[in-house]
Amino acid sequence: MKQLGKISHISHRNRVILKSDQTPGFGLPVFTKDNKKFGTIYDVFGPTKGQYISVKVFVKNSKNLEKQVGETLYISSKKVDKRGGRKRRTTYQK
Repeated sequence: MKQLGKISHISHRNRVILKSDQTPGFGLPVFTKDNKKFGTIYDVFGPTKGQYISVKVFVKNSKNLEKQVGETLYISSKKVDKRGGRKRRTTYQK
């Protein structure tokens, strides 16, 4: 697991905002420290050094989200093939 950043605050649309020094890809899964799936990366914005990341969370209870401000979130360090996880073999016909 690779550290993504700490939760800065919760937006009015119930998205978690992180401050990070990385630029991850959109749609990547985000995890908590105990490897539970937390959400997906929705947006990256702000300056190139120290940008902010918006995470669309799976939990809709905003009271629980407020308690998690300051918590560190992570992304997987494994590369995932977006076409289904497997490499496809190309066959050539003669």
